[in-house]
Amino acid sequence: SPTTNSCSIGWTTAVPTIAHIEYGLAAGSYTKSSANSTQYWRSKTATISGLTAGTTYHLRIVAADSSNDWIKSLDYICTTTKTAAQHSVKLNWQASSSTGVTGYRVYRSTISGGYYALLASAAGLTYTDTPVQSGTTYYYVVSAINSTGQQSTYSNQTKAVIP
Repeated sequence: SPTTNSCSIGWTTAVPTIAHIEYGLAAGSYTKSSANSTQYWRSKTATISGLTAGTTYHLRIVAADSSNDWIKSLDYICTTTKTAAQHSVKLNWQASSSTGVTGYRVYRSTISGGYYALLASAAGLTYTDTPVQSGTTYYYVVSAINSTGQQSTYSNQTKAVIP
C-alpha cells in the first residue's frame, strides 16, 4: 500500500524465510534493495521508505529458506501518492476609518452569509489562511476591534474558491 514516500508489500510462505525487497523504476530493472530480514518469517510485511511522491515503482520479494534456497516473486507495482497541493487564501483589507482601532478579527465560513467562525486576530491589514481544502468555497468577513475589545460590524463578505 502506498503513501507519498513509501510502499508496503506483504507475503506469506509455506516455510519460514528471510527476505528482502528489490525495487526500481522498471520491471526487471531493480536497482535498489532493502536489507534482509534478520528473522525467519512465514508471513511478513515490509515497507520501502524514501521514495519519490507520484512515482511508479516495481517491487519483488527475494526470499530464502533455512537451506539457503532463494526464490524471487513476480513483479508488483506500487505508485506512491502525489503530494497534496498546499493552497492558501491571502486576504487584504483597508484600514477602518474608526478611531481607536487596535486590530482586526478575521472570520470564515463555508456557507455564504452563514455562521462565521473566528479564524484569527490580526494587527495589520492582511492575513493568509493556510492550509485550505481543495474543492471548497470559503467566505470571509473582517471586523475591527479597539483596545477594550469592542468590535465593529462585519465587513462585506468576500469569497475564495479553492481549486
